[in-house]
Amino acid sequence: MVEQLLFKLAWSGFSLIFVVVGLYTLKTGREQRSRGKRMEETETTAVRDLQPGTVEVKGTAHPTEEATPMQSPITGTDALVSEIVVERWDSDDEGGHWETIHRDVQTVPTVVDDGTGEVRVDPPSDAAVNTDKTRTEVNGGDDPPEPIQQYVREESELDEASGHQFGPLSVGERRRYAEGVVEPGEEVYVLGRATEEQAGWGERASVIDEPTASGEFVFSDKSEEELVSENKWSGTLMMAFGGLFTAVGSVFALFPWLVL
Repeated sequence: MVEQLLFKLAWSGFSLIFVVVGLYTLKTGREQRSRGKRMEETETTAVRDLQPGTVEVKGTAHPTEEATPMQSPITGTDALVSEIVVERWDSDDEGGHWETIHRDVQTVPTVVDDGTGEVRVDPPSDAAVNTDKTRTEVNGGDDPPEPIQQYVREESELDEASGHQFGPLSVGERRRYAEGVVEPGEEVYVLGRATEEQAGWGERASVIDEPTASGEFVFSDKSEEELVSENKWSGTLMMAFGGLFTAVGSVFALFPWLVL
């Protein structure tokens, strides 16, 4: 009797892991769909008409007068924003998936010019920087290109991929390295909260440097249409998987109590 009870508890406890993962995936998917909807519903504001509060701005990105573009870490491209994403392939019963193990975003002081004026943009550290990326996939046991090796050596939070040599065969972690940049002169999309700051001689100027009331701050070199589509599609997909995981986990969690 006690052994059967322990078996049921263990079975249900393991099954609840799927429920938790499913609920988290559902939540994340719902947030992504909501972000896409809010971007779609927010009207674009001309820089000259900016007022404190939620704003959507589209224009050309340039460094501020006192700033200079940086060199992106891997490709050495002149950049206002650099985004590095490192993913590791994790195998599982369903084949496997890419898991993000490192993300690094660097920015320089930037202004966006939409033809009616300029506004400074200071993305917070947790902003949703979304750039078109160049990806390099490295199979297990292989060495990545030298620029990527150099970046890994200099990045204290990122270890080199593990690998082993078995005669002529090399095995190890399979990784994907991606770099995206916003270059000077690129068209960008910004969603955030505008605030006012002292501009000298008693004047005030707007700066977009805070998330909206719903928590969004988006800075991207993609079009609004692309961003809306990405968020709605990925959100819907995550909600579908989240619902499936939750349902399956719930059924398995109840199974031993109803059948055994």
